[in-house]
Amino acid sequence: MIAQMMIETIRLIESWLMPPGGILLLMVLALLLAGWLRRFAWFLVLVATVMLYLLSTPWLNYRLATALEVVPPLSEVPLIDEDELAAIVVLGGGRYTAAPEFGGDVVGRSTLERLRYGAWLHKKTGFPLLVTGGTPLDEEVPESQLMADSLWQDFGVSDVWQERQSVNTWEHAQFVPPILKQKGVRLMLLVTHASHMPRSLRVFQQSPEVEGLTVVAAPTKFTTRSVIDQGLGQWRPSSGSLKGNVSFLHEWGGMIWYQIRYGDGV
Repeated sequence: MIAQMMIETIRLIESWLMPPGGILLLMVLALLLAGWLRRFAWFLVLVATVMLYLLSTPWLNYRLATALEVVPPLSEVPLIDEDELAAIVVLGGGRYTAAPEFGGDVVGRSTLERLRYGAWLHKKTGFPLLVTGGTPLDEEVPESQLMADSLWQDFGVSDVWQERQSVNTWEHAQFVPPILKQKGVRLMLLVTHASHMPRSLRVFQQSPEVEGLTVVAAPTKFTTRSVIDQGLGQWRPSSGSLKGNVSFLHEWGGMIWYQIRYGDGV
């Protein structure tokens, strides 16, 4: 219960610090100051307007992505000895809660994108799959179970290992390695979004639990430019760019938060 309240509090604070909540706060502050500090109020309105516009452009979207997506895609699968065992670890990315067409919770879009690549790697390598994710808001079904169900129903992959306790990236790195070690795994392919990989790779590599395991990054869902997003098109405002930029800012915020909460070890 305490953990759930903490998660909800963090998300509430984040929603008002990150766009569009932070921009709305600037606008409200401008309205409150309009009667006393008119020029400063207009300055705040200008700042909020420019921020909203830039955050809605493919131009900023591509630049933020370039700064975050620094881990290259997996070019080739690492070779392992015949007596060694490798596994593919797919990190949970959220759920689609109470989906009316499915009659309950299913994996969300981000999770499904990661699962697609994890299933592709599994069929290419034959390595077993482990999915990870618990119940951060005390849901009835762990996210890992939803992921395992999707792998079977959508990709025809069965016999999936699960880690059912973690509620964030830091906990993934604490709870996944012991399961892999117990099964004799010595090498893991880590699957998550390209923008999320730097933070994920860092917490896994620096977790004491990972000792004895080799972690290989296998990022997916890189940000690419479409034809319409080039030239003058990169300055067109779009809701898709706004959503992407907010997601990238969330990653930067996550890195800062982990540094504050867990110190130099993360």
